[in-house]
Amino acid sequence: MADPLTDILIYVGIGIITFTIGMILGYQLLIMYYTKRFMVIAAKCSDADSVIPMVDELARET
Repeated sequence: MADPLTDILIYVGIGIITFTIGMILGYQLLIMYYTKRFMVIAAKCSDADSVIPMVDELARET
């Protein structure tokens, strides 16, 4: 039978690893989303030859 302290340490270790993986994946997903949004807004600004689409996007995000 394993020592209860060893079990607790294993569960804490698994929790830390899971939390770290979740933070990394969440960060990567947010970077991908906002990079895509920036490229869309940049194309709109280029087509309109103005920064008004960027201002509209900033207003919508805040």
